[in-house]
Amino acid sequence: MEPNDFRLLLAERGVNEIRRSLNALKIQKRKDFALKIEEIASKLQGIKYCYMPAEEVAKLEDVLEISRISRELESIVQQRDFSALTAKYWLEYLEKLPELIGRGEISKPFEAIRFFSGDIIARRKEGDLWFCVFDCGLRLEIATNTDFRGRKVVSYLPPRKFGSFISQGMFVDAELSKKGELTIEEIRNISEKLKEVESVLVSIIKK
Repeated sequence: MEPNDFRLLLAERGVNEIRRSLNALKIQKRKDFALKIEEIASKLQGIKYCYMPAEEVAKLEDVLEISRISRELESIVQQRDFSALTAKYWLEYLEKLPELIGRGEISKPFEAIRFFSGDIIARRKEGDLWFCVFDCGLRLEIATNTDFRGRKVVSYLPPRKFGSFISQGMFVDAELSKKGELTIEEIRNISEKLKEVESVLVSIIKK
């Protein structure tokens, strides 16, 4: 696993985004929260230069500890505004790091994130945008400029604001019969549909 692995680059971006959101979070013991974020950052640096196969990195104590700390911090953030949803997204990403790294070696940015298949269960149009409620086991709110209906795939991305609406991902023009999270093989099978997702991820990494 190389230092420029997309999962590690996104994890580092996540730490920076959590730092940026910290002052807006309504939490107790803010200083302790911040210290634990710095502990995660330190552990990421150690993982980044270990040069081990990804499957072995996924089992490292530091990776498992990052997951544990992130899960603990995520449970503290209760509000639902943009700053909180951003922090929760990245804490969840860090929590899932053992599973994401456990996918093995990857070569594309979209292989570093999670995708879900599910159903659009509600939608409304405002201007040129559709605001949709998406049920994939999780309940996500997604903004799109395409009139999607029924079962779809969503790339699970950091929150983005569209006026007062906070979108939690991007629809992919693909359909799977299953409902729930896609495996890495299923993600690769729809890779031709993921060029826009890849562009978004590259821009996030380069921020």
